[in-house]
Amino acid sequence: MTVVNDLPATVTNAVVDRPRRAARFDIGAIVWTTGTLVGLMILWIVATDVLQLVPERVLPSPSAVAGKFVQVLVEPFAGATLGGHVLASLGRWLSGVLIAIVVGVPLGFILAWIPVVRAIVAPVFELLRYIPPFAWIPIAVLWMGANTSAQALVVFIAAFPAIVINSRLGVTQVDPLLVKAARTTGAGSARILASVVGPVAAASAFTGVRIGFGNGWMALVGAELIVGKQGLGNLILQGQANLSTPIIIVGMICIAVVATVFDIILQRIQRLLFSWAPKNKGN
Repeated sequence: MTVVNDLPATVTNAVVDRPRRAARFDIGAIVWTTGTLVGLMILWIVATDVLQLVPERVLPSPSAVAGKFVQVLVEPFAGATLGGHVLASLGRWLSGVLIAIVVGVPLGFILAWIPVVRAIVAPVFELLRYIPPFAWIPIAVLWMGANTSAQALVVFIAAFPAIVINSRLGVTQVDPLLVKAARTTGAGSARILASVVGPVAAASAFTGVRIGFGNGWMALVGAELIVGKQGLGNLILQGQANLSTPIIIVGMICIAVVATVFDIILQRIQRLLFSWAPKNKGN
């Protein structure tokens, strides 16, 4: 964490010194999670392969889904293999979310720090953030065409509010005594924001980034269902068009796995960078 060298130790230590908690390896949670997944898989096998309680067009068996998964790994479906669809979705997703981070984190800090900017921007932001991302799809297509840029814009719109709100919240949670102590040393607003407020607010901002990634991913898949030519959303749509329920299930599983892997990575990064921060339940 970067602090200005000429600030007194009482200020810098208050920013840096936090109780550090080692990440706990919760064996019980892993056991329960594994048991739940195994139990669901057994019920799925019994309901489809063993008792055949539901037709395949409603719920295909695990073996049918696994077979289709292997097939689309090596054979193109809807214009690409499964890997191609995943990469197409990842490219649009990361583009939209990264732009949302670059714009949203500074904006959140500025809204909390500068009253004049907050008075001007906050009403517009509060109005626009309640418009669902999917409502922007038609105008995104009119502006940019049915291409990657339009889908990245939808991702940006979905991720942006959470990043701004959490970044702003992080600034408001900074102890005012830290700011006052820094001001007594002659530090200006820009220096205080960068060296005192920023490091403390970064933990909340990163939580907003995690939420933004999740919101952006869900919005992307919805956009691909409507305007995509490749991607996991389009894979699901083409599975429906071809009456292939196993393809739809393969796409849904890939969507869940990709999002889960990214969130686990972000959680690990968060614990490494912000072990001093209070731990929120569910993070």
